[in-house]
Amino acid sequence: MPQAQDAFSALERPYTFTTQPRQARARIGLVQLASDYTLENDWHRLAEAGIEIYSTRMAYNSVMTPDSLRATADSIADAAALVAPGLELDVMAFGCTSASMLIGSDGVAERLTRDRPGLPATNPWQASLCALRHLDIRRLAVLTPYNTEVNHSLYRGLQDAGFEIVAFGAFGLTLDTEIPAIHTDAIMAATADLLAGCRAEGVFFSCTNLRAMAILEEMERRFGLPMVSSNQALFWHALHLAGQLPEIAGFGRLLRTPSTEVVP
Repeated sequence: MPQAQDAFSALERPYTFTTQPRQARARIGLVQLASDYTLENDWHRLAEAGIEIYSTRMAYNSVMTPDSLRATADSIADAAALVAPGLELDVMAFGCTSASMLIGSDGVAERLTRDRPGLPATNPWQASLCALRHLDIRRLAVLTPYNTEVNHSLYRGLQDAGFEIVAFGAFGLTLDTEIPAIHTDAIMAATADLLAGCRAEGVFFSCTNLRAMAILEEMERRFGLPMVSSNQALFWHALHLAGQLPEIAGFGRLLRTPSTEVVP
């Protein structure tokens, strides 16, 4: 063994190095539920050169009830601590709309940034409210994958936030893992039915696991109204908090038209 060590010591060459300056325009930390199969893929479609996404997942049993969604609060801080430790980030994001609504944005932010105090934080509920106000949408049609119990909480939350809900549709699922299987044709058909004879000024597609983002542009052309989805709004809000102005074509008016101001 000593001879082997001596041979290695003679072979090993130490080098000095210079450090590479930061290249990223924005670094986003993301905490997702284990059962979310959509958010990460949607965000990679949106990320332009210089936008870096660092994500981790947290345990979740997939059952969507108000109690189980609130209980995700217990795991957010530990999951957030696993996101790129030691790396400078610009913003932290949490990836569940209904849980964020039930926990509250302040509670989510405190947990996301417990190890990074002072860092901006966002979530799909907060981001979607900002996006809807930014687009000046007050009379709202809503489509979700949730069951009635979760939908009622969302309905009350949107009312409390100042929106008039003129149509509300749902696919009635209880397991989060079933949501990504909803075909975009079904989302399109449900939206057409919701908007028939309705005075909505825009549509909100709630849930980061719902595959709505890919057809937002097509639906805006077809129905002539702005469309906001959880994943689209969350990316838009995260970039603004990171000091970037998104200008991304193909995913709806919100991302297509840059703006220096975000309505809180």
